[in-house]
Amino acid sequence: MIEIRRYTPADKELWDAFVEASKNGTFLLKRDYMEYHADRFPDHSYIFVDDKETVCALLPATLAGDTLSSHAGLTYGGLVLGDRTSAVAPLEMFDKLRGALKEEGIKKLIYKAIPHIYHRQGAEEDLYALFRNGARLSIRNLSTAIDLRNPVPSSRLGKRAEKRQRKGAICVSETASADSFWDIVVEDRRIRHNTRPVHTASELDYLKSRFPENIRFFTASDPVGEILGGAVIYLDRKVLHLQYAACTQRGKDLYATDVIYHELIFNIFPGNNYFDFGISNEDAGRYLNEGMVHHKEEFGGRSFVYDIYEMDV
Repeated sequence: MIEIRRYTPADKELWDAFVEASKNGTFLLKRDYMEYHADRFPDHSYIFVDDKETVCALLPATLAGDTLSSHAGLTYGGLVLGDRTSAVAPLEMFDKLRGALKEEGIKKLIYKAIPHIYHRQGAEEDLYALFRNGARLSIRNLSTAIDLRNPVPSSRLGKRAEKRQRKGAICVSETASADSFWDIVVEDRRIRHNTRPVHTASELDYLKSRFPENIRFFTASDPVGEILGGAVIYLDRKVLHLQYAACTQRGKDLYATDVIYHELIFNIFPGNNYFDFGISNEDAGRYLNEGMVHHKEEFGGRSFVYDIYEMDV
């Protein structure tokens, strides 16, 4: 038998320990990351326990009106599952969840599935349970990642990047604060997309202070120390996720981001499974920026999806 209850602050240590040991959770689903913007996304998470009162799953979630989202402030969420989760267990979890939501007057669930590249083991029991509960796919975002275990040959990521690094005498180094290159990221977003980054430099610095091994900042500079570009990397479950990357115009002329990618993959963080460039969509996945996808594919990246489902309670 599985029971469900709401998360409370007293559960923080228990929650984080389960995420760490889970087969599909990442540091984004730990409490310090989820709660840094709790003022904008009020927490409404759930814990599932078995008949021995042992935690068997978590559901990171936020509530807005009569809609529960897992999790509105994150790229993905969904059920965080343990190694021993059977195929049947999420069916019971969804039964318990629907009952709890009905009691609270919640009418809709928005479910952001954890992409499979972050799974340590097979962890798609939740997708089957969604199907059984009549959930419908509402958003499918296309992301591009290099499979570093079996990479597609790419001259742009290999010898060409090394040649450009030598030619421009570009140095890639880690930096303690995003502030050192954040103006470059902000300006790049303004020019290319007429948007602003989701995070501020101070928010990223705070998150790095909480997750110093998972969030890393890097700059590319010339021999006199001029910063040509920078990147924010999220690292977990053997996945390097490119959260932000941008260059000045001179940096673009010197292909500084190519050099950053090469250094990260081959020299700074060798031995990982994927390098994820992130999604290339707008309009809830209905518009694909083909130029952006092509650029990522030039490095040997290939496609996988970030899916979001809706379910009527």
